[in-house]
Amino acid sequence: MPTIAVAVADHPYPLIRGGGLFLIFIGLGCLGSWAFNKYWLQFLIGGFITGFTASGLSALLPSLGSPSFVHIAGLVGAIVIEMGLIYLVLTKTKGADERTQILSILFVVGLHFLPMGLAHGPLIAILGVLIAINAYAGLRLTRVPAPAFGVADGLLKLGFGCVMLFAYPVLTFT
Repeated sequence: MPTIAVAVADHPYPLIRGGGLFLIFIGLGCLGSWAFNKYWLQFLIGGFITGFTASGLSALLPSLGSPSFVHIAGLVGAIVIEMGLIYLVLTKTKGADERTQILSILFVVGLHFLPMGLAHGPLIAILGVLIAINAYAGLRLTRVPAPAFGVADGLLKLGFGCVMLFAYPVLTFT
């Protein structure tokens, strides 16, 4: 009986599922930090460490292809940009209230997802725009409690992370 070979093309963003896993755990960490405000730092650190570990372990999933230099450079570059921008925000908002500092950091996190689109695809860039808009709205709409914007941020990360991990759609910028 003849066998039929099915050729599967590499995904244009083979790191998409790892990025999805990271977003799921960092989203859960963000939601936990708002729900259990007394332990906000533990939830954020726990979400980051778990997400980072899970992202690395995503290499054990069936391969979507090998990441290119551009994928890796986009990922590393976005992280370097984020670190620099967070330092800048912390320096510029040193005397500001906690709300301004947190929402400014969330704005920067949104911005760093834009170049990360080179690594994970357009979905994460769209997420970045939405997170930045959410944080900007939080900075302007001061009568709305900050947790509303924090929870929205966590839900956006969780939702996009699930789509990236489970559906990993083949979307490109072209």
